This record gives sequence, C-alpha cells and structure tokens, in this order.
Amino acid sequence: MRALIIYANYKEQSFTAAIRDKLAESFHNKKHEVVIRNLYEIKFNPVLSRSDLESIENQIFPVDIMNEQKFIQWADIICFVYPIWWSGMPAILKGYIERVFVMGYAFSFEGEKIIPLLNNKKVAIFNTTGSRNIYKDERRKNALNIITDECIFGFTGMNVIVHEYFNAISKATPEEKQHIFEEISHIVDKIELS
Repeated sequence: MRALIIYANYKEQSFTAAIRDKLAESFHNKKHEVVIRNLYEIKFNPVLSRSDLESIENQIFPVDIMNEQKFIQWADIICFVYPIWWSGMPAILKGYIERVFVMGYAFSFEGEKIIPLLNNKKVAIFNTTGSRNIYKDERRKNALNIITDECIFGFTGMNVIVHEYFNAISKATPEEKQHIFEEISHIVDKIELS
C-alpha cells in the first residue's frame, strides 16, 4: 500500500506532529511506502490566484499543483493530519484543496451532472483540538464531518474511511497520549484490511 500523509500544522513540537510521525511509523512497520507532505515545510502556496485559474482553464496546470496531484495519484490512502482551527482546517490546507483538487483533475461536469474523478482513493483524517468540550458534542462533529467527508472529499469521489478526533491534546497525560498512539496503530491495521 502507498500512504500519503498531508500534514498541516506549523508546530513541529506538537502532539499533532507526533500523531503524523506515529502514523508514518505504523505504515512503515507494515512495510508500506510512505510519503509525508508537510505543507508548511514545503512552503506550499495556498492562494488560488487569477493566473492559476486562467492556466487551469486552458488545461495548463502550474508546476506546484501538478507535483501535488502526482502524489495524490500515487497514493492508495491519503491521510490528512491537522488541528481544528475555527471549526475547520488550517487555511494552508484549505488552499491546498482549492489549488490541487481543481476541475479537470478531481471532478468534472457533464451538463449539470458532477463527475467525480478520484473514485479509487481512500482518505483517513486525524484531527486534534485544544479543548475537551467543544467537539465532544456529536452535533458539532457531525457538522464538521459533513463538510469535510462529504462536501469536500466525497464530492471528488474519495471515500473517507476514518475520521478521528483527538480532543484537548495539549492537556493529555502521558498515559492518554500512549493510548492515542496505540489507537493509531490499530487504525492502520483497519486501513490495511479495508
């Protein structure tokens, strides 16, 4: 299996980064190929510009967009690891989606009908939050899931098979963190079987 991990957090000394690393380690331990795209480290430009749009309309994709699309095409499973900020993903990841998952690559239209173009791709999402209270409410999590799992990835035909929330990670005890790492290993086992 080929696993692509897309990481969107500027903090390298964070528990979100530790989750990314544990995920990569778990895939490696199962002898899977792993690529990590750290959007801050690669200085990904999240702004979908007028020149980008004009080029894409003419079927000329900017080099940085094509490079990321190659990683998406390569992967069997795409794991997104990021904190929830203001009830959503960090702007750099939203911009990544806007620039990379463009019409003609991730979806197209036949008249009024939407044609998803990434149908064979599986997605796993790992979110961290700073509070125990905000996202323990299932209603709020369901709202996030609808936007992310259905309206973004589902729109392109991608299948979200895992969406995990790790709450109040800044306050987690060493035992709680260890439990999360064990959970991630189990999730990779399930992904392997799906």
